Amino acid sequence: MNLYHPDFFRNTALALVVTSILLSCARQSAPTGGPKDVTPPQLDTLASTPNYTTRFDRKHIDLIFDEWITLDDVSNQVVISPPLSKRPRVSLKNKTVQVDLPEGEVLRPNTTYTIQFGRAVKDLHEGNANEKLRFVFSTGDFIDSLSVGGNVTDAYTGEPVEKVTVMFYDIVTDSIIRQERPYYFGKTDKSGQFTIENMKAGRYKAVAIEDADQNLKWAGESERIAFFDTLVPVKDSQRQVLAFRLFGEHKAFRLFDKNAERYGQVKLTYTDTPDSVQVKSDQPNMRLLTEKSLDTLLVWYDTSDSVPWQLIAGKDTVLVRALNRSDFLKKNRIFFADEILTGAGQGTRARRGQATESVAPAGKLPPPKTIAQSQGKPAELLFKTPVSIYDTSRWILTVDSMRFTDYQVKPDTALARKLLVDVRWKPGKTYGLQLLPGAITDFFGMGNTDTLQRFFSIPTDKQLGGLNLRVESITAGQHYFVQLQNGSAIEAERHFLADSTAQRLVFTGLPATALTVVLIEDTNVNGRWDSGDYYLHKQPERVFIKKLEALRANWEVEATLIAKAGGLERKRGN
Repeated sequence: MNLYHPDFFRNTALALVVTSILLSCARQSAPTGGPKDVTPPQLDTLASTPNYTTRFDRKHIDLIFDEWITLDDVSNQVVISPPLSKRPRVSLKNKTVQVDLPEGEVLRPNTTYTIQFGRAVKDLHEGNANEKLRFVFSTGDFIDSLSVGGNVTDAYTGEPVEKVTVMFYDIVTDSIIRQERPYYFGKTDKSGQFTIENMKAGRYKAVAIEDADQNLKWAGESERIAFFDTLVPVKDSQRQVLAFRLFGEHKAFRLFDKNAERYGQVKLTYTDTPDSVQVKSDQPNMRLLTEKSLDTLLVWYDTSDSVPWQLIAGKDTVLVRALNRSDFLKKNRIFFADEILTGAGQGTRARRGQATESVAPAGKLPPPKTIAQSQGKPAELLFKTPVSIYDTSRWILTVDSMRFTDYQVKPDTALARKLLVDVRWKPGKTYGLQLLPGAITDFFGMGNTDTLQRFFSIPTDKQLGGLNLRVESITAGQHYFVQLQNGSAIEAERHFLADSTAQRLVFTGLPATALTVVLIEDTNVNGRWDSGDYYLHKQPERVFIKKLEALRANWEVEATLIAKAGGLERKRGN
């Protein structure tokens, strides 16, 4: 081959060009850069089954889109109202969403139907959902055009609630919400808002349900509910805007759980507060002591008989197996309930479902705690077991290294494990308390063998803040109570009967921290918030919650809480 021949150079150049082109094609990739696609798939209205059709008599609907799509969570996202006897079949073919009405379904005459797709239809690549997609048709001569809207909030917190089903019924009996599906319904979005369109004029029963099982019926106390006391009119001249307050009904009172795995204690948990539950034993030599807290009833017992026995708590009977008292007393040790022993011998951790109160045969007590103690309140001492006797001659209370004797100790009438130490606290001082061995004797006749210690730090007035709270738009003659909450702790509480539409409350000695103001309309004057009852047509008590900015030390805050949907006005001053 002649490497200098002209044809050789021509052929070689041509080969290089072709190779370059082929390599270029092989390395092609998707272009980078440019704006991200945020547009949801759009309906091709000319190619699809016509929307807003009257005298509709089809069984199949085609919705064709301008790009490739996916279907997601169809069972929850796609809803039709009024509901059909069975769910329609919703499927995907290429760029088409196909809706097939159930075989044998007879549509109501002169009725407007709406199929809402929620977030079910999304584009293939970016997942943009067409949340406004609706298909509307009527079996009559016209499309109903009225609508209602509004919001659903938690009855206590006031926070919006998502995925709540708002339902409207043309049958108005109370039982209908458990027996039939609604005539119209819609779902709330993340902001708790809902809109139901294409309704016909009329008066409807309106409820909102946290429909966990998605069957469009109320399951009772297991699903939260909100309702309107009167029928809701849907008129030509007015677009309704409704506010629902969602609540959980009080469950039927019953014993929910029981635990008797340790000697000396039976823990009973109820579906509600066990205020009226009385206890007794079938054994004559049994000593019993009860302690009630929220939904829990603790029954402390002591007996010299090593036999199984029955605890009768109201209508319930609990069999308690024989447990060894001597072994328990060997391990029983008295110390503060908020302390955890360190080192070896802390005792075994309770298994799931067992009582959390463990006995500790050995171990080292932690260093004494220092408690920030309010000036006007007694110190609270909570122990592991109920206190029967306290011997103050074995108590040493000191301030500035000097023994302080001007104090009183008394039991808490509601909690047998708690003692209250009433002292005229001196601001700016730190008090030390020592409980020498034998200072406390518990329910089982055992005295403390350790020296129990605690410190109480009393802030000065300059370290504390104040709040002048004005409550407005309240109802004269109505009972209310206000709580100032610091996390889960209640810093202060006031109960009052409103003598006008405004009330001023002054709080002093508050910690310099951010507090939450809670105003509750106490309609039954029981000192706590009460939920509603659907069948009794009882709405939950109204609650108004607002957060304050952090209080400042040696500073008073003036705030106005308006008892209606709205805000809290504040201004500070010395």
